[in-house]
Amino acid sequence: MSKGPATQRRQWLRTVGRIVDSGSMANASRLAVYRNALRPGRAGLPPGMGLLLGSIATRLGVVILLCCLALWTEYLNLKVGYGNTRLVELAAGPAWRSFFEASDALFSALGDPVQMAEQTGGMTWSIRLLGVPFTDPVALLSLLPADPTPAAGFALGAIIPMGIAVTLGRVFCGYVCPASLLFFAIGRLRRRLGGLLLFPELSLGRGFAWGVLVAGIALTAAIGHGVWTLLLPYFAMGQTIFHGIAFGTLSASMVALAVFALLDLLAGYQFTCRNLCPTGRLLGALGSRAPISVRRDPTRCVHHCHACEEVCPFAVSPRLDETRDCSMCGACLVICPSRCLRVGTVGAGGAM
Repeated sequence: MSKGPATQRRQWLRTVGRIVDSGSMANASRLAVYRNALRPGRAGLPPGMGLLLGSIATRLGVVILLCCLALWTEYLNLKVGYGNTRLVELAAGPAWRSFFEASDALFSALGDPVQMAEQTGGMTWSIRLLGVPFTDPVALLSLLPADPTPAAGFALGAIIPMGIAVTLGRVFCGYVCPASLLFFAIGRLRRRLGGLLLFPELSLGRGFAWGVLVAGIALTAAIGHGVWTLLLPYFAMGQTIFHGIAFGTLSASMVALAVFALLDLLAGYQFTCRNLCPTGRLLGALGSRAPISVRRDPTRCVHHCHACEEVCPFAVSPRLDETRDCSMCGACLVICPSRCLRVGTVGAGGAM
């Protein structure tokens, strides 16, 4: 759970205090930083808090969607097999009847319920929402060596995710990836326990995730696409949810997800996202020159402040005008004591 405005403001003031006490600023600059730190943003929230809360909300929404996708497979079976709420209740119980009625009302409002349900399905690897395909770019890359001419719908489904990455950067990680929400929570737990335990901060470098991507593509050609459930954290989470709800069983992907979680807790802050996930590295590369990203006003930036890079889940340093791997989660905007960071277009200083 994210910190409230009052708690966040106290954290700002601690950061500001460290900067001011360092003696590296002129008196006028010190006063300006204090004024900015005490000034609330729109609706009384710190700048960036809307982005941060929004990123949490959208990822929670994705988790709920994954649960619904698993449940809708059974809805489709009940719709085709029974097609009557009373029969559904007799066969599956009152809880299923309630879900059946709600799903039936949703799909009926959009068209033929059976057709709409058939056009909505899949998991994080490849998904259809009301007939619109969304394909993981890694899925497309891993398929190309074996099939240079994949199905048109599968290939076209990768255009939207890649287009978003080119325009906005690595926002998939901050607003869509369900596993990153788990790692977000683990990161908060890790920092709370940091006062009691000494955790290492290991780094494998950017090249390691590229190696995972190449190895995954090679293993796919040898043993099949199932290997990605062990290499992609969001795929592992999606499979875990689907198997647990649709089949009532556990899967090997749950073990992989547990390993990722332990690495994030014990090896380093956001260790999986920073070092292991090939999708994040690929999307970060696609969005390295994104026209919309976090921008810095150098006239307001405090020289000895490192708050933004310390809080960034992907080890980006906005104070050095880095944008590669930025997910626009808003954490740096929230923590910045001088309010020098904004989300905007190239050459624009205004917030969005």
